[in-house]
Amino acid sequence: MVVRYVLVDTDTGVDDALALLTIAHDPCAEIVGVGSVFGNCTETQAASNALTVLSVVGLRDVPVCIGLPRPGPPPATPSAHGVDGLGDRGHRPPPGIGPASGSAVEQLFHAAEDRPGSVDLLCLGPLANIAAAVTRDPQILTRFRSVTIMGGIGSASRRSAEAALQPQFLGKGDTNTNHDPAAAATVAAAPGPITWVGTNVTGRLRLTWADLVARSASGKVAAFVRDITEDYHRYCTSTYRAEHPIYTSHDSVAAAVMLDPTVVLSATDAQPRVHRVDGRSSVWGVTPARGPVHRFVTDVDYRSIRDRIAATLDADISRSD
Repeated sequence: MVVRYVLVDTDTGVDDALALLTIAHDPCAEIVGVGSVFGNCTETQAASNALTVLSVVGLRDVPVCIGLPRPGPPPATPSAHGVDGLGDRGHRPPPGIGPASGSAVEQLFHAAEDRPGSVDLLCLGPLANIAAAVTRDPQILTRFRSVTIMGGIGSASRRSAEAALQPQFLGKGDTNTNHDPAAAATVAAAPGPITWVGTNVTGRLRLTWADLVARSASGKVAAFVRDITEDYHRYCTSTYRAEHPIYTSHDSVAAAVMLDPTVVLSATDAQPRVHRVDGRSSVWGVTPARGPVHRFVTDVDYRSIRDRIAATLDADISRSD
């Protein structure tokens, strides 16, 4: 029985791919559409990647719409996800499968109008498409059942604590926000049932590479994830200065929060604001609020999320629309 109709907005990189697979594995969730956005790769490549990932689990009829282009020059440093966003392993959608007509912004409006109050919107990349929709209709996000954003770094009151716990994020900023700070600011000022799942919680989920390698020996999904994560896991291991090889899946944490809100152990209500320091932008939750209040997750049930990801990797998922 479908409990959640999910619309995903994504820049389909390695961890976005695992998040899409995690949603596909949930028998109570139905992906009603995917909108692509620039970030880990171009918006056109992100759409192609989403079609590739969905085809791995037999979802070939989900409409994937191309979103807005980057509002400026590409980043000076290469993406850890590879040039194509999926680790440059040569994965492509099956022949004859391509993006749907219409834009990702139009798809947002169709989802809100066709199933008002019934669609869960999951935002895994820069917020350009969401901001464009909010600019056209400031109330658009109030017509979704929930809006979950993988972004931000948490509550500003915990800035010092986060700097001590995860110093790598304070220097680089909140990646999705940093790609398009203006879009993040527009969404931050919008009303709606909005939850920010930031790197303050997503970065604490460290998945062991050895476990993924072991699971890939017998599972089609795990084998695909291992292949696209081959180079990304080296980046993660170095970034986190891990003793043993690891990989992260920030977007899967956000997906788990959307799929099962009970995994949230603590959260705080605050006003999101974009802060820019040394050329890097991040969203922080600020109190007292002088505008729309959103929810910022501060802790989650990591064991439950690990179990969900493990079940996804082990599954022989084959679903059709």
